[in-house]
Amino acid sequence: MLRTGGTVLPLRRDFEHGLVVLAGAVQVGAQVLGPGRLGYLGAGHDELPLRVGDGARALLLGGEPFADRLVMWWNFVARSRAEIDAARADWQAGADRFGAVATATGRIPAPRPPWAVR
Repeated sequence: MLRTGGTVLPLRRDFEHGLVVLAGAVQVGAQVLGPGRLGYLGAGHDELPLRVGDGARALLLGGEPFADRLVMWWNFVARSRAEIDAARADWQAGADRFGAVATATGRIPAPRPPWAVR
């Protein structure tokens, strides 16, 4: 849980970071992030100033930047659209690659990527 009001989180300058809001609202610069939204902050920053609403919870992720460019779509991360298409096909087929999804609702179908032919 974050303290309501202004706060500053220390960052590693050589890492890129993302902030995922879990509950409430967090303002990063001029942008307000709500639950389920990811705010991306690339490398080169020593700190992250935030404005935090009541009861806000967030997860700060960070690490060394990837050497290769990545394609991110829906819940998939890959090096190309072809790899995303293959991952989506495996997901839709219930392949073991992604393990079991133990929820009452089961596996959520992945939508068709915007580049796919309809």
